[in-house]
Amino acid sequence: MIIDAHTHINIPEDGEEAAALNPYGMPNFDIGDYLASFDANHVDKCFVFSHDFNIESRFPRYNQWLSELGNDHKGRLFPFGCICPFWSIARIRSEIRRCFESPGLYGLKFVPIRQGNTLASEEMDVVAEECERFDVPVFFHDGSPEYCSAVQIAYYAKKHPGLKVISGHGGLRELWPDYLNTADKLDNLYICLSGPPQSGIQKLYEVLGPEKLLFGSDGGIGHRAVTAAYIRRIQKMDAPAGHKELILGKNAARLLNIV
Repeated sequence: MIIDAHTHINIPEDGEEAAALNPYGMPNFDIGDYLASFDANHVDKCFVFSHDFNIESRFPRYNQWLSELGNDHKGRLFPFGCICPFWSIARIRSEIRRCFESPGLYGLKFVPIRQGNTLASEEMDVVAEECERFDVPVFFHDGSPEYCSAVQIAYYAKKHPGLKVISGHGGLRELWPDYLNTADKLDNLYICLSGPPQSGIQKLYEVLGPEKLLFGSDGGIGHRAVTAAYIRRIQKMDAPAGHKELILGKNAARLLNIV
């Protein structure tokens, strides 16, 4: 089983004509194109995120659309919602509870470098409190020095030990070493390997072991060859086949309690 723990999908805009190309320069896929791209790479299940984190007024509608997507493709797609970290605390609580009191969403995704928020805020503490209450993970874009470096993600996981925290990029190409001396001490921090070079993936495995690592491609709105390339990175690791199976899917299944 292969579970891609980092994918994106286009969410159609009400009353707006869809752009011909998405931000990756690819045609704007519909759900059929999205699924076909993962079928071609034998990916069984996907964590799914929006790629638009700039316009906070759209988040409630995006959350509803993604929830419906999760219910329409139950067991195949596992969407994550998002909230604005600058909303009032009352509104943050309300939207998170709306997201998870009904089925369809499986976590929250944040891109602090685009949303412009510090992880040390009271609002992000409330996010952690509510997500821990619903036993859902918080997924971060990371590896960018502004607001979401690897060390800042590790800090957030340490501050909230009962919360499942996912590093979405493993620190990217430059900051992945910062997890070597932090993630091993944090049982609640998981590393998605969509970013480090092959040598970094190998080193993270050697230091952290297989159980904390997740396969992810950042695919879905880019070319399907990107997903294939990230699968090859896991396959090329110097690791037993059983450990590669954990990274390619079993860890993600355990994280979301997927049967």
